[in-house]
Amino acid sequence: MTHMHGRRPALPDYRHGRAAAAIWAVLALTLGGCALQPTRAPAQSASTTAPAPSAGGRVYQKWCGDCHSTPTGPGSLSLERKYRGAVPAILEQRRNLPPEFVKLVVRRGVSFMPSFRKTEISDTELALVAAYLATSP
Repeated sequence: MTHMHGRRPALPDYRHGRAAAAIWAVLALTLGGCALQPTRAPAQSASTTAPAPSAGGRVYQKWCGDCHSTPTGPGSLSLERKYRGAVPAILEQRRNLPPEFVKLVVRRGVSFMPSFRKTEISDTELALVAAYLATSP
């Protein structure tokens, strides 16, 4: 890399905001092995169809699922390293996520997880996600 007048060019800060969310979404897709791989829905009979997810579950899958719903998601990997198996790394398997804590972490971010603005996840949607995680089986 060439330097102008002995200084490195400024690099963007990708820890926060929409750019970080996009980077982590791409990373999650790449690490999850599903990037550019078409999938086919398995044929299911009416008796084996899973129940429709709750409103909170749908919002969770849209905004949080790529990082926090699989063992190889970057959020799950980070929580596995942090807690060393003392608590489940997949958020939906946790029993200790009070709604107020979930809301705080989503709005402020933590570690490499970006914060999410009200224009991305509304207060109503965030309340649904927090309630969904508080009542996950």
